[in-house]
Amino acid sequence: MSKLRVVQWTTGKTGTAAVRGLVGHPALELVGCYAYSPEKVGRDVGELAGIAPIGVTATDDVEALLALKPDCVAYMAYRPDFDQLDRILSAGVNIVSTMYMLAGAGYGEDVRDRLAAACERGRSSLYTTGVYPGHMGMTVLAASAMCTRIDRISMLESLDMSGYANERMFRAMSIGLDPDDPAAPGMIEVNCGSFKEQIRVLAQALAIELDEVRFTAEFAAATDDVDFGFMKLEKGQISGFKGVIAGISGGRSVIECRFVWKVGDQMTPNWPVEDGYVLEIEGDPGVQVRLAPIGSAHFASAGPTAMPAINAIPHVVAAAPGIVNHGDLPFVTGRHLLNRENV
Repeated sequence: MSKLRVVQWTTGKTGTAAVRGLVGHPALELVGCYAYSPEKVGRDVGELAGIAPIGVTATDDVEALLALKPDCVAYMAYRPDFDQLDRILSAGVNIVSTMYMLAGAGYGEDVRDRLAAACERGRSSLYTTGVYPGHMGMTVLAASAMCTRIDRISMLESLDMSGYANERMFRAMSIGLDPDDPAAPGMIEVNCGSFKEQIRVLAQALAIELDEVRFTAEFAAATDDVDFGFMKLEKGQISGFKGVIAGISGGRSVIECRFVWKVGDQMTPNWPVEDGYVLEIEGDPGVQVRLAPIGSAHFASAGPTAMPAINAIPHVVAAAPGIVNHGDLPFVTGRHLLNRENV
């Protein structure tokens, strides 16, 4: 079997997890890597990912990477560069990404139309996924096939994120602000934009017309000064939040993305967490699916976010040109991974 050629785009937390998933993959070959940070340019990508050298050097030369004739780019930048995305797709290179707002008009209809036009020019495809939003949506769709009637779908991510050392992400989500800060609700809603796209994708897959998508959230405050090693919080500052993004149809909530995210346990309210995901379908019959890590594994790590994109690459390369979603691809699985050697 000829391996598909893949370029990894950036090596942050999710990107380095993707590199580890690509190295030694039976169906994929890592041939290049884009480095956002100048200090990473010229370094071996294996070393950037915390594994042994692999003989691939990171670069910030976009044209040199496109000259490698990759079949796909695994695009996992911290923020999207729409000029880069346009250039990659227009060059005929498919993209998988964990930036779920690219699944629809999350960045605006003008961006969606621009990227769709780039796909058409290059005869390429763009697919976005992750763990949640992303693969949890595919899991609930699989469970929905057992039902005679569906009244409501709910997906919950419930995690203590203190083991995920990403201060920049947490600060952008309002962690560390005063709970009464008027900016806090907007900050967390902006960071939940991808869940709005997940609801729209699921509604399309289930043939549901939505009236609107609503957002609600509440905050928890630290009960003491806490030092997590990678960041510090002071007593009274936001240290967690819970909320619901709801797809409304006929005046009723029919598809919900729920979350309980907290950093540590020294907070009030101190909501319990499931340390994973709970997917529920109310209907005939009612269905519940619980996904939780085994042993020392942790779903707040980057691997479960990166791998649904990496494992989708063969399907995306084979897909029709355009922005594709769950309903446009065969079901993504861990194909080729049984008995795979550890990296």
